[in-house]
Amino acid sequence: METFYDCIPCLLHQAITVTKMSYGNDEKLKEIIPQVLKSLATLNMNTPPPVVARDMHKVIRKITNNLDPYKNLKEEYNQKALDLYPKLKRYIEISQNPFETAVKIAIAGNIIDFGITMTPEKISLIDNIEEILLKKPFINDIKDLKNEINKSSKILYLADNTGEIVFDRVFIEHILPKNITFVVKKSPILNDATYEDAKFVGLTELVNVINNGSDVPGTYLKECSQEFLEELDSADFIISKGQGNFETLGNVNKKVFYLLKAKCPCVANEIGCALNDILVIGKNYVEVTV
Repeated sequence: METFYDCIPCLLHQAITVTKMSYGNDEKLKEIIPQVLKSLATLNMNTPPPVVARDMHKVIRKITNNLDPYKNLKEEYNQKALDLYPKLKRYIEISQNPFETAVKIAIAGNIIDFGITMTPEKISLIDNIEEILLKKPFINDIKDLKNEINKSSKILYLADNTGEIVFDRVFIEHILPKNITFVVKKSPILNDATYEDAKFVGLTELVNVINNGSDVPGTYLKECSQEFLEELDSADFIISKGQGNFETLGNVNKKVFYLLKAKCPCVANEIGCALNDILVIGKNYVEVTV
């Protein structure tokens, strides 16, 4: 089972990145890194990595006095993804398998993640989309996902990152008019999507959008709001985007389909796939109990 100890290199990378974003230099690292290490040393080793990341970022935000250090990047990638929106729709229009293409487009958006080891210089959206459209998922439950959508009357869709939610919009538009509740984070954490982001990319005009009551970069049920838990309980099944949701939702008593790209070695090892594999995980994938 993955623990936050496995993810310490990634967590420290996040700490360094967010500090530089707040200050533009390395000077503040002398103050922040010892505090981050001190906070990590007090945690239970079974704490899910996204919860550890949230707690670490609380320390950093307090020291830097910057509540949303990713704000400019989030706005930039929401707009970059919107600029690609017509092209994304066109991929589906010309596809011989429109549903599969729509799913892969949703997964392609998962590359926009500044909580792993990504930097803007390393993200080429078009190259990533075209690579994924040609790729076969390592775990490929796309047919089961389609069947589940067809027989369901209410779907809970757990969002991940800004920019990525435009790719989600394209997939959601393909499966409408299904009753979908789209779930974002309560407040800024990393580059995860909030209600304001969903509104900016047009999702609030398409589906019901709520926040989950938490700022954990995942779906940590212990901290989610009653409103979210009621939505979860009434949904027929869940579509879960990204690694953070995968790492925190393993024990939920509900049918879940995980759509993600394995972007870090810890998650890849947990699943048994290679780094950068794409995944559509459904059925009764009980091995995942992170």
